[in-house]
Amino acid sequence: MKKILLGAAISAALFGGAAQAAITFNANNLPDAATLADTTTVYLSGSSAQSDLIERGLTVGSNEGVCKAGTVHKFQESTGNQLAYICELNTAANGSLTPDTSIPASITTSNLLVYKRNAGGSGKGVVPIVAPAQIEFLNLTTNPTACTSASSSVFASVKTCAYNVSTNAEFHVPTFGMSDVNPQIFTVASENAPVGTVPGTPPNPTPTTYQIVPGPAVVFGITATTKLRNALQEAQFPVTSVCNPKNAGYTDLSGTQVDTADSEACMPNLNKGTVAALFAAYPTPVSPLKANVSAPALGAGKINQWTQFKVGASDLYTQASAANKPGAAKVHICSRTIGSGTKAQFGVKFLGNVCGTNGSKVVQHADHSAYAEVGQSNYVAGPIANVEKSLRPMVHAMASGGDLNECLNELDAGSANTSGNFAPGTAYGAAGATAVRWAVGFQSLDKNANLANAYRFVKIDGVAPTLANVANGSYPDWVEGTFQYNTTVLTNAALKAMVLELVSSFTTPSVISYVNTNTGTHTFGTSGIMAIPNSTHPAAATGKVNLAAPVNPLSHAIFPGTSGSATNDCRTPIIYSNNPANNTQGLQIVQ
Repeated sequence: MKKILLGAAISAALFGGAAQAAITFNANNLPDAATLADTTTVYLSGSSAQSDLIERGLTVGSNEGVCKAGTVHKFQESTGNQLAYICELNTAANGSLTPDTSIPASITTSNLLVYKRNAGGSGKGVVPIVAPAQIEFLNLTTNPTACTSASSSVFASVKTCAYNVSTNAEFHVPTFGMSDVNPQIFTVASENAPVGTVPGTPPNPTPTTYQIVPGPAVVFGITATTKLRNALQEAQFPVTSVCNPKNAGYTDLSGTQVDTADSEACMPNLNKGTVAALFAAYPTPVSPLKANVSAPALGAGKINQWTQFKVGASDLYTQASAANKPGAAKVHICSRTIGSGTKAQFGVKFLGNVCGTNGSKVVQHADHSAYAEVGQSNYVAGPIANVEKSLRPMVHAMASGGDLNECLNELDAGSANTSGNFAPGTAYGAAGATAVRWAVGFQSLDKNANLANAYRFVKIDGVAPTLANVANGSYPDWVEGTFQYNTTVLTNAALKAMVLELVSSFTTPSVISYVNTNTGTHTFGTSGIMAIPNSTHPAAATGKVNLAAPVNPLSHAIFPGTSGSATNDCRTPIIYSNNPANNTQGLQIVQ
């Protein structure tokens, strides 16, 4: 395995005499005192889009993984925004004869406990790292409430624990953080960083402040609730096509992935300019947002009714069949809160946000819950009874990718849910058809490959969001993530080496392939994540993607790349090589 920065290689023989204690739990299904005493603990905050990379990367069970196969136990609170994983370290003593991992010699414990915070997104993997600050994590040591335990086909066990930030959270400065985009994207001016965070614009890393370690390339896409996807198919494919829901040959077999509805050929398309128009905010305030305002406000989108979305001589809403038409034509957007890397990358890729002086902001939060997101000003949400009468789209700012799934699911179903992080209740009408709404959003491509959620990805400019299309340069919506740690916080050499070994595992092509196989295998092709190209694992010279070890031939890094700080998602990606005098890497031209 490639060792990034300070990874320390040691002989497996050093572990030969170590005793491996089994992980055991107390009556509350929490790790007991004996297990915790034999455990190294790290706190990881940031990107919810890459949560599956962490989760599946820990369970890979190969010589490239840090956890022994079959020993990973997962803890979660009900929303999935706070997680933790405990496992036995993958050393020669616990059954891996020739591990490629290099657990530091000074790590004398048998187990590893990784806390993973998704809440707040990538900004929480940057801001409290650059300017060290304690943030809340799931509590597995003094949690007064018992966790319930269940078996799992992926984990040794899954335990659901009560969580309340006021009563049973732990507060820690993160050991390290992860982000979907480079830290400099998180600026207050762009509204990617909440007002009041310090610093307003993250500085470049230095040896005495914080360090950046390059992460993988992550593919993102535009999502549409299933009924909206169906209406787009009705509008974009002739009735004679099996891609049109009105055609007798159209099949949509829920959960089977064997149908015409979810094939690549039948994916509806949105042009990049259309996407930008749906999500762009007005640049200057016209008036504070009130119920029944007659003028748009700061943060209000330019399209607020699907009747404004023209398809041919008519509009999408008017021509949709009864089975797919929502109860009202109001545009709904399932977005993310300030600090989300998913939202930040969307602003970079579709609106030029941060990357220049004339970029647009992403349309801001205004929904049935009638409150403003921290850092957004110049509007007052209208009364719930009149919430859809204002001249702006309904924008639901969710704290994580899981919450965004909930938003899309419940709008597509017309749910009257009053719990969870998206709780529309009866704000849009009685439960059922009356409360159904069309909604769009953005998600990473490790989401919904099993079609369990009520939304689908669409093509952008006629191109599906697959790894192959990223590698050949035809699909634009991808960014390079980063890991970062503060040198004044992570001072323990052994713990630093353990953190860097975790990062090394998560960025190894074979581990990424395992993650994609389990979370990124869509009906339209394989997507999800790719390793970034470097001298240890260069991209294929043909420009094609080896799905068994996916490496992107393109990179946002400075050519030929000088350090971990070279990544900048505002840069146009180019073919990357550590040796410009002998650049044999290629680009596959789409035929």
